[in-house]
Amino acid sequence: MMMIIFYSAFFLFSVFISVSDIKTGTVSRSLMWVTAAVLFLLKYIAYGHAVLALSAIGCILGLCVFLLAYFCSKKKLGLADVWYAGIMGIVLGPFYWYPAVFFACVIACLWILAAHRHSLPFLPFMAAGAWLVLIYVFISDRSV
Repeated sequence: MMMIIFYSAFFLFSVFISVSDIKTGTVSRSLMWVTAAVLFLLKYIAYGHAVLALSAIGCILGLCVFLLAYFCSKKKLGLADVWYAGIMGIVLGPFYWYPAVFFACVIACLWILAAHRHSLPFLPFMAAGAWLVLIYVFISDRSV
């Protein structure tokens, strides 16, 4: 039951901030931090202390990789993308984080080619990539 609550909370959060990022171009920093703490707590309740280290590693991985990308892109990548990458790390862990980012990049590239737009928020694509990986995990009956 807690696992369903955990993934539902992540889904609702992802939808909310994706819509916010598309419509306004901004995402609340306090919402990101509160969500990260709540998801970390829910994951602990759902899975126990054994996965906390993997969640922490995934969070740090996401934050470091996207913080580097943030500075290398001359701040064209938003800080919300950096924070969301950390939250994806909490949910997916370090092993499933990479495929989620890969799918996010592929979907974003396809969208750019189809829509002929070069400036768009990346966070909704990150959410889509995370959900593709989670769907695969649930279908293949693996654990995150």
